[in-house]
Amino acid sequence: ALPISHIGLCDHSPQSAMVAVREVLTEGLNYSIGEWFQPDFIHPFMNISVTVVPDSLKPIPPQWVNDVELDEFGAEMGDVMGEGPVLAWSAEERKQRLLMALRRLDLTEETLTTKKINVMSRADLAYEKKRVKQELKKYDTDWRKQFRVLPNHAQKEVMRPLYIYYRRLKHQLAQAEQGARASGGQAEQDSDDDADDRQPTVLESGGKSKGRRGDVESQITQLEARANTLQQEKGAVRTKLKEFQENFVIQHHRKIRFHKDILPIEREYRMYKNIKEEISKVEGQLRTLRGGAC
Repeated sequence: ALPISHIGLCDHSPQSAMVAVREVLTEGLNYSIGEWFQPDFIHPFMNISVTVVPDSLKPIPPQWVNDVELDEFGAEMGDVMGEGPVLAWSAEERKQRLLMALRRLDLTEETLTTKKINVMSRADLAYEKKRVKQELKKYDTDWRKQFRVLPNHAQKEVMRPLYIYYRRLKHQLAQAEQGARASGGQAEQDSDDDADDRQPTVLESGGKSKGRRGDVESQITQLEARANTLQQEKGAVRTKLKEFQENFVIQHHRKIRFHKDILPIEREYRMYKNIKEEISKVEGQLRTLRGGAC
């Protein structure tokens, strides 16, 4: 409680009243703040544990949204400007991979089509088929080891001659085994344990196999059309993003670095990223279907 003398009741002038109020407030604050420094004062905030992180270790941007480093679309920006990491072998390197595979198989591109596999025994056909398949798998495995994804259909196009030769061997082996069964003999078990190779061929299962193959081919056609549409959409968005990035460099004399830099076109960056992810999914489905159709 404050002494009544501090209120100044004897003087009724406005100036004296303001002085009296100021004195009351000052003394009230002094009394309240003084309690904070008493030994018996307790407040939850006084027990908060504080960890100080140096600015050199984790700086806080003055404007977080604007000055934060842009990491989310880093791959997309590099892709648009052609500055991203190497994501595929060059055409020359792919060709060299085919030639090395042929040397290991003791074959040439010419003998792939001229070799008389119809005179080979079932054992030789099975062994040759296994060797070829190992080379085809090696191409995929080496690609995945370097780029962390499997190659798509276009990236495996260079290996087409070897794939055709593999199908010839598979077809010839199926005919040889069917002939052995027809003559009362027991077909040798294929040493290759891949599930794709154990699927019935057209000669073995007739119309049902044709129907299943037709369904697979229909799905492949639809997915290829979807992939082409996505590639066109990706190209259109990429052109817009590239133009934006080139203009940004001209205007600001630096590359895009912060989130605020892409605010006018952030929607397109997100769309471009989503399209790339969708293309990857479609290509994965195509690889699965084409592998089953081999």
